[in-house]
Amino acid sequence: MVDVRYFKWKGKWNVKFLPEQPNGFAVYLLSGQNGTVEESSCIWENHPEKRQFLDYLLASGYTVFTSELDPKQWGNEAASTYCEQLVQHLLKTEILNKHIHLLAEGTGAITALKLVSRGRTAIRSMLFFNPCIYLEAYYEFECQNKLYYKKLKHELSQAYGVKPERINHQWVRHISNPPLHKVWPPLLLIHQVNERRYPLPNHSRKLEGDLLRLKQSVQLKLFSSTRRFDAISEPTVQFFQKHERIL
Repeated sequence: MVDVRYFKWKGKWNVKFLPEQPNGFAVYLLSGQNGTVEESSCIWENHPEKRQFLDYLLASGYTVFTSELDPKQWGNEAASTYCEQLVQHLLKTEILNKHIHLLAEGTGAITALKLVSRGRTAIRSMLFFNPCIYLEAYYEFECQNKLYYKKLKHELSQAYGVKPERINHQWVRHISNPPLHKVWPPLLLIHQVNERRYPLPNHSRKLEGDLLRLKQSVQLKLFSSTRRFDAISEPTVQFFQKHERIL
C-alpha cells in the first residue's frame, strides 16, 4: 500500500509518496504549472497520464515528493532556497540515499538548473520534459504577444524585485543562463518535436549542443506530440537506475 502524506511546511503545501517496497532513492518532481499541490490533492494524482507515471515510479520503489512551487517565481532565490531546504527536510525524516533524482517539466527546469548552479543539493541525475531552459528565448517568444509579454515582465519584476523597465534581453540572459561552468549530473532531455511554447531548437536541442561541446553527460530523446505523458515512464526509470550503481 502506497503511503501518501500531504503536509504544510514553511507556508507551502507538499506531498510525499512512500512506496510499498522502497528502493532507497527519491525523486523530486518540479512542475511548471499552477496548482501543483493543494491541501489534499496534487496534479500528479489528478491528471490521468501523470498519475500513470507516478504509479510507475512508485511501483519501481521510488519515494516521490513535490511541492507547491509558484511558476511565477521563475527560479528566484526564494524558490531555490525552499527546494534546497525541503530536500534536506525530507532526508532528515525519511531513510533515503542523499543523492536525489530531479524530474522537471516546463519552467520547473529553470529551478532545477538553479539548484545545479548553487551546488547545495546532491543531485544524482536529472530528467527534463519539454523544458524551458533558456529564459531569454522564451522572453523573445513572448515579445510577439503584447498581452503575455506585459504579464511576463510583471512576473519577473515581482520575482526578482526589479522595476519592469530594467527587464530586457540582457537582464534576462544574466539571471537565467544555464550554469555551463559547473559539472552537471547526468541529464536526459525528452522533448516533443512539435512543442510550441518551448520549441525544441531553442531549448533542449541548444542545451544538448552546449553540453556536448563541454563533454558533459547529456542525452536527448524526441517524442511525437501524440504520445501520452506516461510514455516517458519506462525511459525515466531506466535512466535513473543506470545512475544508481554508485551509491
